[in-house]
Amino acid sequence: MNTLLICIQNESDAMAALTDILRLEQAALTQAPSLELMEEINALTQKKNRHIATITQLGKLRKNEISRLGFAFTDTAAPQWLQDQAQKDCWEKLVGHTRKANELNRVNGLLISKHLLRNQSTLQVLRKNHQGSSTPALYGANGQSKSSRSLMRGFVA
Repeated sequence: MNTLLICIQNESDAMAALTDILRLEQAALTQAPSLELMEEINALTQKKNRHIATITQLGKLRKNEISRLGFAFTDTAAPQWLQDQAQKDCWEKLVGHTRKANELNRVNGLLISKHLLRNQSTLQVLRKNHQGSSTPALYGANGQSKSSRSLMRGFVA
């Protein structure tokens, strides 16, 4: 049995699944924001984190197998520990999935940054407009709404 090939195949499959999740995340990040969309993005983030943990474990298994075979692990374009064409083909597939995932993650990070900047700008406008207002604040420093009684101190019915 070719244990190293199985390790690489499992890692490649997991990386392909992560790439699919990143594509879904990117599609969600390019839509107009909504509560349902935020819930979807949160679910995708949790799923993405689980896949990353799995890929990390699979990478460790592969490195252990490489060590067991008597090779030193190196991240080179043509690793010396690849023993046959099937392993080489599978390794190239894994490298390709990894590159795609890396690029998708980079773009998703840019999209998230764009959303954060827009939200921060909106909050700044709201704060600026509220600072000059004579209307009392509806929310206290703790984020809880103030009761109408506390807004009308000094008035007795």
